[in-house]
Formats: sequence, structure tokens, C-alpha cells
Amino acid sequence: MKITKLTVYRVVLDKWGVETRYTKTLNMEIPLETTVLRIDTSEGLTGWGETMTAPSYYLPTSPQAARAGIELIAPALLGQDPLNHRARMEDIRFAMRGHKPTKSVIDMALWDLQGKARGLPLVDLWGGRVVEDMPVLCLVNTASPEEQVAQIEEFRAQGYKLFQIKIGYGSPQLEVARIRACQQAMREDERCWFDVNRAWTVDQAMQVMPLVRDLAPLIEQPCETYEQCRTVARHTGMGLMLDEAIEDQDSFIRAAKDGVINAAVLKMGCTGGISEHRHLVETGLRLGIPMRIEDFYGTGLTLAAVSHLAQGLPAAATFGLYDYHLPAVPVVKNPFPVVKGRVKVPEDCAPGLGVEVDPEVLGDPVAEYSL
Repeated sequence: MKITKLTVYRVVLDKWGVETRYTKTLNMEIPLETTVLRIDTSEGLTGWGETMTAPSYYLPTSPQAARAGIELIAPALLGQDPLNHRARMEDIRFAMRGHKPTKSVIDMALWDLQGKARGLPLVDLWGGRVVEDMPVLCLVNTASPEEQVAQIEEFRAQGYKLFQIKIGYGSPQLEVARIRACQQAMREDERCWFDVNRAWTVDQAMQVMPLVRDLAPLIEQPCETYEQCRTVARHTGMGLMLDEAIEDQDSFIRAAKDGVINAAVLKMGCTGGISEHRHLVETGLRLGIPMRIEDFYGTGLTLAAVSHLAQGLPAAATFGLYDYHLPAVPVVKNPFPVVKGRVKVPEDCAPGLGVEVDPEVLGDPVAEYSL
């Protein structure tokens, strides 16, 4: 089997409508767009991948860079055996430093092909299902304490039990009020945490976190750098959920060794794809640190990928998954359904990712590379 063609699509999902410290302070309306890759082969099998890069003010990359990376790497893939997965990823690593979103979208498409060629859904290709289903988190926008509690109640009525509370905008007193209101609104079987999106300085974190220590809240990525987060954790005695600070196995192990991390966020576009995620997940299992397995955003392709990976883990290892299905932009025809805040790989899942892409939604390709 040989790779004969790579086709690249740009799909605009929506404007960045989530209320975070970025949208509050930068007054930006940047469309969210995902890059979808189709890999065709000489045997007629097709593999699909997706990478959803954040706006450039959030992460040091862009959707345009991801697509440009595919153009650069296409000559190294065309004519090669897609089932020799490790060799293909080594080819990419040798030909291109960095560019993790590009590597991620290719990696996903190659895994989709691998599963289809073996006749197995990825969860079974990787060893089988450990849990029945996985929890899905919901995102509570930055707002007043009362409005955030109201959002929690709306999501609760839909069956969600995991709440990511966006903070990082406003005075220390307002931040404390948000944390107290939302934490005290939690029921026994629910969990919330507070995503600062790197907004606080060390000083600002020290003005807020000691005042809520009695509630033992979990704070996500309070400061810009790992070193700043480590300083805050050491001074407050409060472990953190780390997101942007975790990029590879070394940074994961360092955070655990330093006693900084209570939970990890693993984004495929930041780590380089599913293959790297599988290594990091094993690291997290050995460290005893629960993980959110995700990408910055995406569609039913990304939801399928993270679901296959998470269903092969013990329940305690998966902190939560995002719901990536957007009814307004149905890139896949059969997205894995999220029911009462839970998701699972269907019992009758087709091989590979197990989802069918709708070409009508993708539109015309933005680039094609072939033999």
C-alpha cells in the first residue's frame, strides 16, 4: 500500500465566542477554523485527520502554519507505506522540527488508515476497552459569580457533572467571589476547576489563592510560564492543573517531581498527535495524575480520536473530555453522541476512527498533493 494523495481542507467553525480573559481584553473576533486532512492510498483506503490550532494570541501557532507544514512534508509521504506508521512519523520528525499541529493531523490520519487496514476500531487496535464510557466536561464562560452559577445549573440539567470555570479577568476580589460561588455550588458527585488561561502574575495569584484555600479549589494554569506556576504552587501549598506548561514527557515528569501538578491537560496539537499522547498517557498512569485528553477544539473527528484513547484507560485516569460536536458544522455524519455528560466509542464502531466525513460540509480543498 502506498500513499497517493493528500488533500487539505479548511473549515470555519465559528467566531471565538467563549468569554475568556482574551476576548474580554483584546476585543478580537477571530474565526475558529480547523484543518482536515484526507490521505488516499493505492489500495483505495482513506484516512482522515484533524488539527484545531488556537488563535495566535493564545498559542504560538496558527491554522495557516499547520497547512503550510503539510505542504512541506507531503513529498516525504507520497509513495510511502502508510501502515509503517513509526517510519512515517520518523520521516516527518527528521524533515520538520516543531510544527506539532501538522504532525498531529498527519498522525491521526495514519492511525485512521491503520485501523481500517486491520479491520479494527482504534480502541481495540490499542488493546481494548477498560471503561464503559467517559465523562464530558462543560465550559462555564467568564461572568459574574451569579451568572456562572446559573450556567452551572443549566449544564447540570443536561446531565453534566464536570465544570470548567473560566476566570482570569477582573479584580482579585471578583476572582475570589467567582471561585467561592462556583465551588460551593458543587454537589457531592460533581467537580469544578478554575481556568485562569495564564492571566495572573505571581502576585495576582498570591492575592487570590490563599483566600480560597479552605475550599481546596483546583486552579488551571494560573500563570504564563511553568516556573511562575511552580512558584505559586510552592508558596500556596496548592497543586495545580497544568495545561500549556505540559508539552512533552519531560515537562510532565518535571511538574510531577516538583510537586506542582494535580491534573494534566494533554492537547494533541501541543504534543504532536495521538502517538505522543499515548506515551504521555502511560506516563500519567505511572505518576498517578489524571488527564484531560483533548485538542484545543475540533469536530467529530477529534471527539472520536480522544474517545478511542480515553476508553482504554482506567476511569480514574481520565479527568474529562470536551464535546467537540458542532451541529451547525457537521463535519462528520455520525459523531459519537454525548448523552447526559458521558461519551463512549459505540459498540458497533467501524474500523479506524469510526466516523464518516461529510464532503459537502468540507467544501472545496485548499490544497492537494499527489504522485
